[in-house]
Amino acid sequence: MGDIYLITLHFFHTNDWHSHFEHWGSLISYLHIEREHLDRNGEPYLTVDLGDHMDRVNPMTEGLLGKGNVRLLNAAGYDFTTIGNNEGITFTKEQLDAAYKEKKFKIILANLFQLDGSRPDWCQPYIIKDMKGVKVGIIGLTAAFPKFYELLGWDIHDPYETLKPLVKELRDRVDVLLLMSHVGLPFDEHVAEEITGIDVIIGAHTHHVLEQGKTIDQTLIAQAGKWGKYVGHVTIDFDPDSREVVYKGADLVTLREPADPETDQMLRELNDLGISRMQQKIAQLDHALPADWFRDCEITTSMAEALRRWCDAEIGLVNAGVILNGLPAGDVTRYMIHRICPHPINPCKVTVTGEELIEIIERGLDRNFQTYELKGFGFRGKMLGKLVFSHLDYHTAFQDGRLLISEVTVSGAPLIPERRYTLGTIDMFTLGHFLPPIVRAKQQFFLPETLRDLLAWQIQQSIKR
Repeated sequence: MGDIYLITLHFFHTNDWHSHFEHWGSLISYLHIEREHLDRNGEPYLTVDLGDHMDRVNPMTEGLLGKGNVRLLNAAGYDFTTIGNNEGITFTKEQLDAAYKEKKFKIILANLFQLDGSRPDWCQPYIIKDMKGVKVGIIGLTAAFPKFYELLGWDIHDPYETLKPLVKELRDRVDVLLLMSHVGLPFDEHVAEEITGIDVIIGAHTHHVLEQGKTIDQTLIAQAGKWGKYVGHVTIDFDPDSREVVYKGADLVTLREPADPETDQMLRELNDLGISRMQQKIAQLDHALPADWFRDCEITTSMAEALRRWCDAEIGLVNAGVILNGLPAGDVTRYMIHRICPHPINPCKVTVTGEELIEIIERGLDRNFQTYELKGFGFRGKMLGKLVFSHLDYHTAFQDGRLLISEVTVSGAPLIPERRYTLGTIDMFTLGHFLPPIVRAKQQFFLPETLRDLLAWQIQQSIKR
């Protein structure tokens, strides 16, 4: 009996770069080596990215509005990508359209629609790819944040409900079915448990590091952390005689190769170009605006006032940690504002009671709250810092070892515990567990404006006055 002939399929995958490109040059070196080896052996491969490649914390991404990221993906030879929330809800439709006009890869995304029911021109729900005679079906999904997507003119569908009919439609048409998921590991696990027929889920969004993947029933789940520390390598052995998958495996590779010199040069040029695009002067300060994460100061109070005014609220609220550094006297440029406030965070208006405002004040005075080193929720700073208010004042005093809050006023009038007040704040507080009254409150979001847009606006308005 002769040896069984198997076709081995290779899938290189990355996710959640968040525009941290310290390892990008090493990735390119690694891919060059692996692709040359596979080409010599005649083994087919694809390279895919699972989204959140773009992050406007990076001046290159901000200055070039995603076009630099697309150029990097093009030059790296990616075949397919899907999008994450950092692409979907931190750029306008027009900005995404412009960025993706230059793409050489295909974007697979099944659950994003225009408000008229059509799909964006730059994506398709699935693809069937022939890999050396093996038909591979690939579906793409992203996490649904309906309130945010709707404000940007999108209709985002539930990823699970989108997926079920697509699996049914594709399963009999392909030999291998792969899901590109930017929805998170809990979702991927649920899909593996409940929907049969998916061979591999390559996931993202929750930044899990699955060293050799995770198998649930017959589905292999792979995910490669964040920021390009690892590249994932999924292999599938397919028997062309029985038309069956006989093996699936996942590995993570730590990127250690010396960076590709041309790629490093490209990164430097794109970074310089991004910064050059943000040199517009927006204001001139006659005095410096220092920042302090643990005390009220003019720049953070200005940020709180900008939120109050923009949201047409009675009170403004922000955490001091969103302002990373102060501004010197003299000219202020877009780049300087981005450098001190790089977060993809949007304004939000909520309604809370006076009693809940006291709870918020108390939490904000807790040292553990102020020094909490938050990761995620759009925050790109070091720690939360003190809560800073506009049009709300209070006094504190220690009594019997306890910090007591007294004389709380709103626009000079005493706080009424049972009265409801409107609060202009940040969407980050609606997503976490930091301030429960805001999580519970009715919320109105403002997009596409970010905190730095409001800060620039407030500085300009202050100078005019």
